[in-house]
Amino acid sequence: MDEETDLRSAVREYVRDMLSGSVPAYEAALDISARAGREWAGENPDPSSNELVLIWGALTDWVEAKPADTAQVEEQMRVAAREWLEVEGDESAEARYFDRWVHDILGYGRSDTPGETPAS
Repeated sequence: MDEETDLRSAVREYVRDMLSGSVPAYEAALDISARAGREWAGENPDPSSNELVLIWGALTDWVEAKPADTAQVEEQMRVAAREWLEVEGDESAEARYFDRWVHDILGYGRSDTPGETPAS
């Protein structure tokens, strides 16, 4: 994927490829995590880049840590991808998506202070 493509367009393409089956879910998830990470570290990151790194990085880490769970995790990746396509562009829907995936599904702790990431 061309680095000139904005993050959201790139993620949209990765998830569509994943959902169509043209790219394995794990590979698309790695691409999303890597692309969001580069965006997050850039000069003017997309506000969603941090949460995208957390979600897709956790999902790929899960496969790497527990290869026996690959089929289950890849289904979770497809669920996350479908849901992203449904909410992307709606700020409040995105916030709910990120909150649910980051905290409720993947188990990252919530910070007591808005804008801070808890140490875990």
